[in-house]
Amino acid sequence: MNRRTVLLSLALFLLPVIVAATPPAWQIDSKKSAISFSAIQNNSPITGQFTLFTGEINFDPTQLSTSHVNIIVDIGSVTTSYKEISDTLKTPDWFDVKLFPQAIFKADKFTKTGDKTYQAEGNLTIRDKTVPVTLQFTLEEYQNTKALIKGTTTLKRTAFGVGRGEWAKTDAVKDNVQVNFVLAVVRE
Repeated sequence: MNRRTVLLSLALFLLPVIVAATPPAWQIDSKKSAISFSAIQNNSPITGQFTLFTGEINFDPTQLSTSHVNIIVDIGSVTTSYKEISDTLKTPDWFDVKLFPQAIFKADKFTKTGDKTYQAEGNLTIRDKTVPVTLQFTLEEYQNTKALIKGTTTLKRTAFGVGRGEWAKTDAVKDNVQVNFVLAVVRE
């Protein structure tokens, strides 16, 4: 056999292995999914959510080394119980949605931490700052065509430059922000 035949045979032999190593692609069901947050202002909780987000999710709990996610959040979709707070969060002192309309989370390192629990290590970009972030999540449900993932992380808003000027200090608005998410995902 010549070299070309050997390489072609090897490629055909390895093709099923390469295809099998690709985790499935999941689509986010936005009607059943949510990204919410809570912070403390003047010792009172403030909660809100981002209502628009998309993502590329390639995840399989048996293929963690090749799993990856890319979640894009429309920062302008931020809502809270109070319109005044929602509007303030969109200003240049906070998210500056005109200049930085998206937050992006990318992860490609996943670790199993328990029976149905995992962590994802990646990078989150808000405004013009990219910071390493670790998410803790649980596979509440995992089937061939649908899955339900619930998770959480705590961020320091000042690491992203969120809260500038009079809001840069952490006495009125605390630095820690709890982010929770529920992702209902499907695939064909």
